[in-house]
Amino acid sequence: CRFNFEEKYGERGKDFIEAHHTRPLSELDISGEKTKPEEIVLVCPNCHRMIHKIRPWLSIEEIKNILK
Repeated sequence: CRFNFEEKYGERGKDFIEAHHTRPLSELDISGEKTKPEEIVLVCPNCHRMIHKIRPWLSIEEIKNILK
């Protein structure tokens, strides 16, 4: 979305980001399966909340299209 937390909040907002699991953790095998690096996408907290607001969750492509 290009929101810059450092511009808005100064030093407190510097390097502020969240990691979104594109494959829900609840879908991992309980025997110890781990998230793969390609299943993690960095998103701002605002977008992260919108992705997870209601099920089915938005995909990264869907949130990008909303923001266009």
